Amino acid sequence: MKSSINHKNSIAERIIFLSNRYSSAKEFLTECGINNYSLITDLKYGRIKKPGSDVLAQIVIGSGCNGTWLLTGKGEMFTGGESIPFLSVPESQKIDQALTMILNFGSKSKLKDDEARSLEIKVAEALLTLMKKQPN
Repeated sequence: MKSSINHKNSIAERIIFLSNRYSSAKEFLTECGINNYSLITDLKYGRIKKPGSDVLAQIVIGSGCNGTWLLTGKGEMFTGGESIPFLSVPESQKIDQALTMILNFGSKSKLKDDEARSLEIKVAEALLTLMKKQPN
């Protein structure tokens, strides 16, 4: 009896593996800014053999995974600071946790002025990105 799931390429397998870290495929795709909500199913069944570079870029940016790992399987899934998403945590709770971490960090930190300014810029950029994603 032939299996209904076709052989997948290694990039597809890594995308599927990465999507399994989320509570649902739709959550993963939404986080990555991908509107094709059947992408994971299509990859599983071999209907999509080679995701385009734009999809791969969206996955790297949206999930925070290591692009080299996604394309080649070499290296760690995530590099540097762990970029694994908060699983099954509502957005408002994620924001509260992030703000608490930032406020606690600022009160305990002894950063140099240039390091503090760099951190402020990164936080501001992250907040702008978050604000752009929020519905009006």
